[in-house]
Amino acid sequence: MNILHLIHRSLPFHGGAERYVLEHALAASRWGHTSTIATTDAWDVSLFGDRHGARVVPAEETWRDVRIIRFRVTHPPLDSIRRAVLRRLFPGGPDRFFHPNPSIPGLGRWLSRERGFSFVHANAMPFLLYHGYRHASSRACGLASVPHANIGERYRRLSDIRYFAGLQPRILRESSFAVAQSSFEAGLFLDMGVLPERIHLSGSGIDPAEFAAPDRKAARIRLGFDGPFVLSMTSHCADRGSGHLIEACRRLWAHGLDFRLVLAGPVARGFGPELESRLREVPPGRIVLTGYIEKGQRAGIIAEAAVTALPSRLDCFGIILLEAWACGNPVIGAWSGAMPDLVDDGVNGYLVSFGDVETLADRIARLLGDPSSRNAMGRAGREMVLRERTWEKVTDRFYRRVAECRPAGE
Repeated sequence: MNILHLIHRSLPFHGGAERYVLEHALAASRWGHTSTIATTDAWDVSLFGDRHGARVVPAEETWRDVRIIRFRVTHPPLDSIRRAVLRRLFPGGPDRFFHPNPSIPGLGRWLSRERGFSFVHANAMPFLLYHGYRHASSRACGLASVPHANIGERYRRLSDIRYFAGLQPRILRESSFAVAQSSFEAGLFLDMGVLPERIHLSGSGIDPAEFAAPDRKAARIRLGFDGPFVLSMTSHCADRGSGHLIEACRRLWAHGLDFRLVLAGPVARGFGPELESRLREVPPGRIVLTGYIEKGQRAGIIAEAAVTALPSRLDCFGIILLEAWACGNPVIGAWSGAMPDLVDDGVNGYLVSFGDVETLADRIARLLGDPSSRNAMGRAGREMVLRERTWEKVTDRFYRRVAECRPAGE
């Protein structure tokens, strides 16, 4: 079977949804399939709205038997007016033309010509679920739709994010199966009328080999200091709780706790002014900004952290938690996305409500002040990850499901 994987961004960028798709594409050969990833040429999602964002070249390459095709993001003139008109006139308008769905005319043209795929694995953004649905419907392909929906906490949803506008409920209902990253997301699918037997509860995983021998010395050289630190490794913005984490640490520093906060990963453009303001409020050197971390450097930095925190309402899954556990470290997550499914509060880490700075500060202080609890929680998390959350286990569950829904004629 030749499988098409659709995702908004791929190698060399490593994010949660990007890694999820890459691992599923790589695993296809183990099941006798071939894989093609169709994606954009964006280095980060800022290119979707800003023509000056960084791009990835080349347009096409093969990486470990996976063909990767990158389609150029364009920025037509009067784009906001154009989008408003197209939303009303074109099929799938709300799915394709609301921000931040990018303009990628080349992808649509390519899909209209391509006839070699027998299964489509569409991920993450509404325009890709729409294109995957159109292609699968017109070519009688199987379809797995994976929204990776980041819509907040179970009882405090993000009402301004249009994850399920337009045709998405219909797409999920008519897919061969819809992949949910958490029990919360599976519940959303049920509310939209997706049949229970068409919901595949998945989630992400890790490759244990990547964390078997982390280069701790290189990590310390990269960070430029010794001593304990709290790690936040994500794309930093308000909805990921970056400001709350800084405020929680500021309170602990005011009470004399000696540690640093490492903000690893890119900073969203809209969060820059708030970050600069908060940096002026804390003692110099307490917050370390690393920028984007290459894949080969992640394990060492994660392993050296005393605590890894993701107090976010914008993460569908939170793969960084698995990576921290793989290194034997405890985590602090939020009651959102898949984190309540993963974190056994008080056993392998802690959960806090989004925006609850006081509780966040308390949990950080507890872990920093109690090495035995840190070690016990880290061990519990590592045991769970190795038992349930390796990429081989996650992708095998997916391909067993694919095997059950081959299109007619396969």
